[in-house]
Amino acid sequence: MSWSQVNLPAGSKLFRVHHFSFMWKGANYNLEVDEAPDGSCNGHAEHSTDKNFVIESMTGESLSECVAQLIKKIETRC
Repeated sequence: MSWSQVNLPAGSKLFRVHHFSFMWKGANYNLEVDEAPDGSCNGHAEHSTDKNFVIESMTGESLSECVAQLIKKIETRC
C-alpha cells in the first residue's frame, strides 16, 4: 500500500517530507520539500549558517520541479 492511500481522520493531512543539501559557490543551503499525496509539492530553502537568507515557499507539480525552482531562486539571489 502506498503512503498516499493511508486512511486519515477527517480534517487531517499527511505529507512526505524531503530534505536536501545544496552546495554552491562554497555555501551550503538546506532545502525542504513537502510532497502531497497527489504529487504536488511545496518547498522552501535557507542558508545553512545565515538564517537571514531564506527562500520563500515555492510550489511545483512534482518533486523535481519544486527542487529545480528552489535552486534557480538561490542562483538568482547570489
